[in-house]
Amino acid sequence: MVPPGEVLVDIVSRHPGCTWRELLLVLRQEGWPDATRRELNRRLYRIPTLDWEPGIGNERRWFYDALPAQAATLFEEPTKTEAAPPEKLHLYPWQKEALAHWEDHERRGVIEAVTGSGKTRVAIAAAERELRGGGSVVIVVPTVDLLHQWKRELDRLLIDTLEMDVTIGLLGDGHFDSLDHCDVLLSTAASGCRYELLPDGMDGLLIADEVHRYGSESWSRVLEENIDRRLGLSATYEREDSGNERYLDPYFGGIVFSVDYRRALRDGVIAPFKIAFVAVDFSPYERGVYDEQDMKVRRYKKRLVEEYGLPEEPFGEFMREVNLLRAAEEGQASLQAGLYLNAFTKRREVLASAQSKYSRLEDLTDAVRRADKSIVFAQTREAAEKAVRRFTEHGVSGAVLTSDMDRMERKQVLAGFEDGTHELVAAPRLLDEGIDVAAADLAVVLATSKSRRQMVQRMGRVLRLKEDNRLARLAVLYVRDTSEDPEFAHEDFLGLVRPVAREVRNFPAEAKGRAICDYLNAWTY
Repeated sequence: MVPPGEVLVDIVSRHPGCTWRELLLVLRQEGWPDATRRELNRRLYRIPTLDWEPGIGNERRWFYDALPAQAATLFEEPTKTEAAPPEKLHLYPWQKEALAHWEDHERRGVIEAVTGSGKTRVAIAAAERELRGGGSVVIVVPTVDLLHQWKRELDRLLIDTLEMDVTIGLLGDGHFDSLDHCDVLLSTAASGCRYELLPDGMDGLLIADEVHRYGSESWSRVLEENIDRRLGLSATYEREDSGNERYLDPYFGGIVFSVDYRRALRDGVIAPFKIAFVAVDFSPYERGVYDEQDMKVRRYKKRLVEEYGLPEEPFGEFMREVNLLRAAEEGQASLQAGLYLNAFTKRREVLASAQSKYSRLEDLTDAVRRADKSIVFAQTREAAEKAVRRFTEHGVSGAVLTSDMDRMERKQVLAGFEDGTHELVAAPRLLDEGIDVAAADLAVVLATSKSRRQMVQRMGRVLRLKEDNRLARLAVLYVRDTSEDPEFAHEDFLGLVRPVAREVRNFPAEAKGRAICDYLNAWTY
């Protein structure tokens, strides 16, 4: 039995920095011998005056009133007593090959590997070699969440596993460290653009996580020319504009090693997977709205291509030119670009809000219950909230995760997902890239995308290896006879996954929910 919240607050305030193991020890010493880890975690995450910071691996260290800087740990050396014996940084065969190719290219280049295959560990291996050679390391990330995620991994692998005597500083999210006072500097791209990362006279390595994000004019400023060794990481390096050619390739030298699904599966670094495409139909009103906007999209695109010379393909390059033309304010051409973008947005909105998709979600309830953890990908916050409501009405616990939550709110949702409080989380694009979540085995895509990158990132959220070797499953909901229909869309994505998926099945709008769930629930192999 776990004591009430005030007792836990008192213990944490007297022993700041405790892990759950240490707290259980104190509880048993103070007359609570029956407390269990699961019950303790559930209670801790629900006490608003308690905060946690990353510890070893997945363990959290708990603090009262969010003042970890003033904290002292309960035991003299909790890290050493609680951690497993240190071991070397083990790399998969592809990671060793990638590192060797990068070094053969004068330690410059991009490593492209599907989400979940282990890019971070390759980068940390490169950082280790740089540090042991006397250099400094700068790691640039696009978001604050990734800043802290990388800090946790560096602490775990560089310091705890490899036992390196190095200091790690942060630039961003209220931190202002520099390489004058640390060996490894972790920086958000926004902060890195405003400050000098590698001081003159220093030798070092730049690691750019989600490197495709720095192919814009503004964020490319973070790529400092005085840093000689350069490593970019991405699941999908390509951009929908000319940013690779203009900024990234000249700086990094292009891709030096690539890992697709076939190689990742062969090396056993991602879980085998199956995909269900699940059709729905518009209501008559929705079909009318969609057809009207679709007609406008086609008409305006035809004019932009034929009258103003925009490239029809690839789609990403076309969209880049449309946006540039709209911003240029060049009379009739800009007007046509604006009309196209307006119709395109309205068409996407009616697809994302199709009511029959939410009815189909109810049909997937049994699959969500049988899954270990599930993620729902939506287009908007409202869609994510509506999806969660549909599932909770049928007895499935869920939570919404959005970018406008503060960091503590997101931590609480992710912690609830990790400890099983939430069976699913739904997010409007926040989980499409970067943020580390507990290993899920079922993804439901409520809003599809023409972006190959977005679909690959979504796949990656469920492709991490499972302890019981279960298949990962992806259920993609789409409106029949629209731009979402796999008969007309997802060409690049399907070309990537169809040859290597255990199975890809298309369920028509008339298919029973039981048949879909039976397919998704057959996850052994």
